[in-house]
Amino acid sequence: MEAYSQIPEHLRPHKEVNGRLFESSWMERLTRTSLWVPVVMHASIAIGFLYYVTTNVGLASKTVLILFIAGVMTWTLAEYWVHRFGYHCETDKKWLIKIQHLGHGIHHQHPKDEERLAMPPLPALFLISIFFGIFWLVGGLYATAFFPGFLIGYMMYIVLHYAQHRYRAPRFFPLKRLWKHHMLHHYKYPETKAFGVSTRLWDYVFDTMP
Repeated sequence: MEAYSQIPEHLRPHKEVNGRLFESSWMERLTRTSLWVPVVMHASIAIGFLYYVTTNVGLASKTVLILFIAGVMTWTLAEYWVHRFGYHCETDKKWLIKIQHLGHGIHHQHPKDEERLAMPPLPALFLISIFFGIFWLVGGLYATAFFPGFLIGYMMYIVLHYAQHRYRAPRFFPLKRLWKHHMLHHYKYPETKAFGVSTRLWDYVFDTMP
């Protein structure tokens, strides 16, 4: 633990692989998920939206592609902002500290707990419903092409995040560099740097590169 002495206690990695949030077994079960569950869920929803937009909405293929890519890129920005300003913002509000711990702090304390490397289905469905509502209010029918890109961006993120914590860095240099980037966030700069997981782009833009 001496190697992590500069890391705040609430974000310091523990020696135990698994961490517990609730004494209640059924509540604890709701906070955990195998990777395949959210991957299949988000991919299915995204494919359903893409099928709907291509068969019923009448948008040009080029427009659908542009909106889809915009959705993916918007996810990467949302990933960065939620990670930096939601999970790692300084606060003395107990309710926010509790949310931070439930949503992310437990992952920092037990970074190799494989059932806490993606958001469980129930809170994920709640949050993506809110996001879709926002996108619909802003873009109307265009949201039906934008939203699946956002979901696929999230799906790519959870797969990468899982791999970064469960497997050695690949030899392919861009991915190897991404692995190292995330490990620096966990084990050296948890509160100040390297908030991007699926891309380092926004750390460059917002000057939080290690």
